[in-house]
Amino acid sequence: MAFVRSHMNTSDVSLRNFNPRNLLHLDWLLLLLVLSLAIAGWLTMYSASTSSDISHFHKQIIFFVAGFILALGMACMDYRLLVSLALPMYMVSLGLLLAVELVGIEVKGSGRWLQMGPVRLQPSELTKVVMIFFLTWYLTTIGERIKKFHWFALAFLLTGIPMAFILKQPNLGTAASLGPLLLGLLYVAGCRKRHLLLVILAGLSVIPMIWFQLKDFDPAVVTERQSAFELKHYQKQRVYSFLNPEHDIRGSGWQTYQSKITVGSGGMTGRGYLNGKQTRLNYLPEHHTDFIFSLLAEERGFLGASVLIGLFCAFMMRGLMFARDCPDMMGTLLATGAVVILSFHVFVNIAITIGIMPVTGIPLPFLSYGGTFYITTMLCVGILLSVPIRRRKFVH
Repeated sequence: MAFVRSHMNTSDVSLRNFNPRNLLHLDWLLLLLVLSLAIAGWLTMYSASTSSDISHFHKQIIFFVAGFILALGMACMDYRLLVSLALPMYMVSLGLLLAVELVGIEVKGSGRWLQMGPVRLQPSELTKVVMIFFLTWYLTTIGERIKKFHWFALAFLLTGIPMAFILKQPNLGTAASLGPLLLGLLYVAGCRKRHLLLVILAGLSVIPMIWFQLKDFDPAVVTERQSAFELKHYQKQRVYSFLNPEHDIRGSGWQTYQSKITVGSGGMTGRGYLNGKQTRLNYLPEHHTDFIFSLLAEERGFLGASVLIGLFCAFMMRGLMFARDCPDMMGTLLATGAVVILSFHVFVNIAITIGIMPVTGIPLPFLSYGGTFYITTMLCVGILLSVPIRRRKFVH
């Protein structure tokens, strides 16, 4: 894919670059896809909520409305303004992640949230959007110097700092999403392919390390971590259950086992809306969050799940078209980053629910319950809406 580069000085950005008339030039196909996915999410969440807590359904609609307003606000802004503020946003993001370590609250064994009055904030989720802007700022600032290894390596250091905070919470899924984001943006920015290959090979070297940690692992024996690089017991247990699904079906392997049964029981056309037995009888835990795709597959079957995946694919392809057609590298990187983050969540979540990846707690965009995650998803939508609007406004 060939991109036309237009290096732009972010200092030229003016605070006057907020124009409500931009709303007249929104991409209606992308909006239609977003609305279709949101409706699919509401219908599925209503079904999930009737067997647990109906307030999840009501809150999900509120999350969408709040996120949609933010997305429209981003579409009214010149994204160059937001990129010019990327460094302060990065520092604030690190501050919030540090605050989680100091005063964060723990939910289900993980300290990932800040309680701000009635609002519970998950800074790790917002960090993903901040990193899209920050890496775009960094890569457009250094330009062709990304071909030099020390500038290339610095990008990994800058990404590794928030990633380390997020891993400490622990939140492996969110931290892992920053890896594909960085690699995708480096590739689009024009780094040397041999540098990327070196990083990929280094990443593959983690596999022997994980194998070494698991070769004598006994799920029944809880041991202390020997180093910061060693997985925690519950993380080892998840990987072990993935590799040995029959070992502890009623324990650590329960979610994966029940998810596969739930998906398979839907057959070709599904059991029918509100007729999912696996979820109605609460055999499948977390069916309103990480495993909501299993609920949809049970009620809508293979055909319904295929339609949902088709909507996601169309959404991602539309975003990549924006990246391809943007004459400005800054807009190209932003659109690519938004697509990579959302694609990672879609692929990994569905892969977990059908049992081809270990459970890591990755929610599904537009469907899974979660306020901060839904806002993050809609901020990515806002990025995608803003990119094509600027197409005719660049000075070459």
